Amino acid sequence: MAAWIDNTIEFLKKIESNNYMWTLNGYSNAKLSAASLFSKCAKIFQNYHTFKISPLNNIILRFRHPEIGFYIDKTSSRDDIIAESRQALSALYNNNGKNLPPVNMSVFYTNPRDLYFMKDMIWNNPWNAGAQLSHYLFFLKSQNNEELIEMVLRELERYQKPDGWYFSRPADHVRINGIMKIFTGLDIIEYDYSKLSDIIHNITDSMIDKNPESGGCNIYDFVYVLSKAIKIGYRVEECRDKLMDIYTIILDYQHKDGGFSYNKDSTTKHMYGKLITKGKACGGMHGTTLMCMALTYINEACELGLNLNIPVS
Repeated sequence: MAAWIDNTIEFLKKIESNNYMWTLNGYSNAKLSAASLFSKCAKIFQNYHTFKISPLNNIILRFRHPEIGFYIDKTSSRDDIIAESRQALSALYNNNGKNLPPVNMSVFYTNPRDLYFMKDMIWNNPWNAGAQLSHYLFFLKSQNNEELIEMVLRELERYQKPDGWYFSRPADHVRINGIMKIFTGLDIIEYDYSKLSDIIHNITDSMIDKNPESGGCNIYDFVYVLSKAIKIGYRVEECRDKLMDIYTIILDYQHKDGGFSYNKDSTTKHMYGKLITKGKACGGMHGTTLMCMALTYINEACELGLNLNIPVS
């Protein structure tokens, strides 16, 4: 076993025994997200340790609104409710399989032909727009609504450029983060990436000589996007070399407590508008989940044989 895996599992065991705190020093706020993220880690390391699934499910389902089916944890923000609900449903899928409790999509998606996130100004920030698209595809897939899936994919073509999806070209790291969000949605619907070979080639060419920006999201997003080139057989060895370099970078984010931090010297302070830590230099559940997911994708792309499972995200 790689040493980082053993250390991470020990960290997660302690987090579990402390009722899914954000760090080993406490912080019990935003319990819906804490349980949802822990569920991804439980899936990743399923072949090494059996974590308790029932308490995770109980916490998550406690936040399900009985009338609309979305998951609400002390927030009134539409985008936060949608994002946390997608995260919660992903966790339930990772824990249980395909039978997910339904959501009433009409609450937030009143007109499928006039979606709030399919607007030019929204696509100036493809990270946000791509996230909203991904959530929408997730909900549609959970209800097997193939007609609306095809409709929104046709709408997405309006924003397709040679090197990503956007209205006005943003900074590279924002472009890459937006691509990652779109890919998570396409993965959910089991999209055939051979249809996007040309654009993936261009995206890869724009990334291969660059390194990800620092921080958990930037690293994970970079890994997720670059690994798609390997999936379609493009510049495979160069991509693997780049991913192995990032593998080494990620391990520098692991602390003596076994967890990873979002930044090298600080944990994440807020999650969906809620305070979760004071940002100290220690392992945190947000950083640990992002970094372990990135390492899991590197393991798959580079065929490292670490026996890790890729969770639904």
